[in-house]
Formats: sequence, C-alpha cells, structure tokens
Amino acid sequence: MRKLTAVLTVGALALGLAACGKKNSETGTAQAAALAYRSSWGADEPQGKIIKALFDDFAKQTGTKVDVKFVGRKGNENLSTEMAAGRGPDLFDTSTDNLATYAAQNLVASLDDVLGAQVPGEGKTAKDVLPESVRQASSNDKGLAFVPHTVISTAVWFDAAKHTDLAGAPPQSWEDFIAYLDGAKKDGRTPIGQDGTINFYNVYWFYSILVRANGAGSLKALATDPAAWDKPEVLAAAEKVAQLAKGGYFQKDFMATKFPAAQDAWAQGRYDLNLNGTWLASETKPKLAAGVKIASFQLPVGGKNSVEVGTLGWGVNAKGANVATAKKFLAFALQKKYVEQISTSALNIPSRADVPAPEHLVAVQKAVAEAAATHRTYDDAAADKTWWNDRFLPLHDKLISGRIDAAAFVAEGKKTTADYLANKN
Repeated sequence: MRKLTAVLTVGALALGLAACGKKNSETGTAQAAALAYRSSWGADEPQGKIIKALFDDFAKQTGTKVDVKFVGRKGNENLSTEMAAGRGPDLFDTSTDNLATYAAQNLVASLDDVLGAQVPGEGKTAKDVLPESVRQASSNDKGLAFVPHTVISTAVWFDAAKHTDLAGAPPQSWEDFIAYLDGAKKDGRTPIGQDGTINFYNVYWFYSILVRANGAGSLKALATDPAAWDKPEVLAAAEKVAQLAKGGYFQKDFMATKFPAAQDAWAQGRYDLNLNGTWLASETKPKLAAGVKIASFQLPVGGKNSVEVGTLGWGVNAKGANVATAKKFLAFALQKKYVEQISTSALNIPSRADVPAPEHLVAVQKAVAEAAATHRTYDDAAADKTWWNDRFLPLHDKLISGRIDAAAFVAEGKKTTADYLANKN
C-alpha cells in the first residue's frame, strides 16, 4: 500500500455503472435498485475481502441488491469522466489526496447528513465514532466529502528489537536526531534507507520538517505565493534536508535506488531508519528479517509538532442513481465489527478512535489522537499536480541529492513558482 501523488496510494479509486431497479415478474413487487461499487482493491487483498463481506452483510440485512466488482489498480482511470457523464458508480474509493480534484468537478455528494446517522446497533452517530481530525481529513470546504475507514500518516520506522535505545527514548529534537545518525555512522551502520528514484518519497523529508514545525498551510503556500518562499522557516527546513544530504546518512547512490530496494533492505536490517507511510510494515512483511519488531517515532523538529492525518474511504457519486442507499451503506459500514478488520486483517490504522491499531501502529494512532495540531497528506500542496510533479518534486530532488544548497533551493523555488503562476494565469 503506497501513498501516491498522481495516483491514489492504498485506497485506489473505483468506477462502475449504477444499475437500475427492475420489476420482479414472479412476485409483482418492485426490487430495490442495485447499489453499484466497483473497486480497484484486488479481490484477494485484505481490504478486498473486508469490503466483499461488508457488502454481503449489507445486502442480507437490508434487502438491497449490490453490484461489487474488483477491477484492480488499472480499472479506475476513467472514473471522473464517467461520473461527470452520469454513468459512474454509486460509491467509489477515494482519499484525502483527491479532495480538491473531485470538489473542483462537483462529483461528490455532501455527506454531512451521514454524520448524524445512527451506526446500526451502537446507539452512536457516525460523528460520535469518527475523531475530529479524521473527519477534517475527509472534508472539503463543503463539508464531509467521504466516509473514512482507514487513517494514514508518516513516521520514522525502525526495528525496536534491534534498536532498543530508540524504543526506550526516541529523539526529541533535531539535534538528538542528528546525534543518533552520527552515532550509527560511527558504528559502521547506514542510518537511513531511501528509495531515491521515488521523488514523492524523497520529499517526505522537506515536507515533514517544514509542516511539522510550522503547521498546516506552510507547504501549500509555496505553490500559491512566490513570497512564501522568503519565509525564514522555508530556508531552515531546506537547510536540514541539505544537512542530511551532506552528512552521508543515506545509503550509497541512494538517488539511483529503485523502489522497493531500500525499504526491503531496511526490512532486512541493513539500514536503521526509513521515513515512510503507515503502510510500510505491510508492504515489507515478506522481506522482514526474523525477530524484527517494527516501531516508529515522529520526526522531531519542534515548533507546532503537527501530525499528518490522511484518510482512505468511500465517496458518494453526486450523480449516482442511489445516493440515499449509498449513504445508508456508509453508516452501516462504520460499525465497530467492520472497522476492526481494518486493524486486524488489513493491518492499518482504523478510522474509529475506539478501535486499537495493530501493535506496530499504536504509536502513530496515539500521535494522531493526542496531536495539538494536524495537517493533511502533503499539506494539500499536491492538489496542483502540475506544480507538484513538474516543478516542486524535481527541485527537491536536486536539494536532497546535494546538487544544490538550501539557498539555491529557495531562490529557484521562488522563481519557478512565480513563472508557473504567471503562465498559468
């Protein structure tokens, strides 16, 4: 399960055709219209199995026909076009990353009314069981845009069985962090594994340093206002990335390392740390060395200590044939017994705060729950995909690879953003 920019990470988008209701010729009674959901999860993936069982239960308990198809990661490329033409599914998979895209096209139905709906058999509403930060990560300026089942975030990952010092006392400041990296180098270890050919993984460093310290909006501003590049905190964050590049803390030739070589090597114990998403453990599970106990800590940069909160879940097609039934399903799907499976079977952080995450994700779930400040995935800066993919990510690769210094990064970022915005308008 990988976090994507141009494509959805774990919770890939879905598309499909909403089926119409028909008359039962034998009984003479009208049957409910089929609730259409076509998923780009694989049918054999844990999430696919959870979803299949969930829709089966919904059909049995409500009498609603359901049309569920698993089409894989490549089956969703025309979702926006189909929904805009009124031929899309009733329900589709989406994530925090896609909020701006769908909002701009008015493709998602507002789900604020679902927040007040009762979760069957629990005496609680959807709003009661979803934490505020999780709801916010699933909302646009018109309100709740999708109902989440999974929380995603970013952290620094390590083997707590091997690195008991980190498990007992993780770094609490940037200086502590650098001291750890220096110590690892001195002992002959490679401190950080980095899949350098994945630019949206590389940018975790600048993004995490800047936004954790300065809060939501500090990265997004760089895409919309050239003057934002002049803020001292931008240079300070770039200097920390440059420090990593100059310090030799990544593996040799890391910018040429093809995914998933570095994270697999990390899983085998060859590198101490990996800055990555909450899906890392499940992705690397087949490669984990014996006895590994995966754990994490938040990158220590001080300031606001903002915590990333992204979500995966279901949106409702605003032009779908069965909007009301789709909303009924969403309240049904939030039952604790179903959300628990996101933790126990899919090994991810569940959207409900009263459902414990898997052991290796407890620290992240705790950080999300206790955070005084939170921000969404990539601080919403990736919403402008042209700026993000064509301007910002290549520029950051020059910084983290050591080809330019922090001052040049800031100067070039300001200029390229100003040029981009001028030509865009």
